[in-house]
Amino acid sequence: MVAKEASISVRVSAFLIKTRRAFFRMTMREKVLALLFAFALVLVWGSWQLDRQSLLKERHWDAGVVESGQQNWLTEEARHREFYETQKAAIDLEALPNREEVSGQIDALVRRAGFSSFDFPPPRTEIGAEMNFHTFQLVVQKASYAKIKNFTKAIKAEMPYLSLEKVIIQAPDQDVESPPVNVRYVFKSIEYTK
Repeated sequence: MVAKEASISVRVSAFLIKTRRAFFRMTMREKVLALLFAFALVLVWGSWQLDRQSLLKERHWDAGVVESGQQNWLTEEARHREFYETQKAAIDLEALPNREEVSGQIDALVRRAGFSSFDFPPPRTEIGAEMNFHTFQLVVQKASYAKIKNFTKAIKAEMPYLSLEKVIIQAPDQDVESPPVNVRYVFKSIEYTK
């Protein structure tokens, strides 16, 4: 190992001696051009190093932010858990309707509202440990704005356990004073499974 290191140092010193001799044999113009080329290489290398260092600094800062957020969450976990348990205790989880009951109630309200054309596909379900989360979509076509408004009020009043996540109203391109509109509802509900 020592012989290999000595061999490398001998080679490096020989290279430096040859480079020095070659440099001093150059004309003044060649020396200036060689120095400018070496300076340009040093600038490119330095620029690359600065970019690399700034990227590393940014990643280090991001990691610190994530770490502090996780640390805050861990220190506040007991308080969050307590808040969750008190909110859960305030709700009568056993009284929450299941997926079919909610679907039937929405369907009954749609029919009671008098919508002639609608699409109500089966809901999507996300299964959780204690609760299932259901997403219902309802598309009502060519309904008057008054019917839509009354239906939305009825949903809010009669189904407080149903969350109205999104309502998209699309009016046709007509110059009628109150044209029929197409509406897309997205509802969410929770079903307690334990």
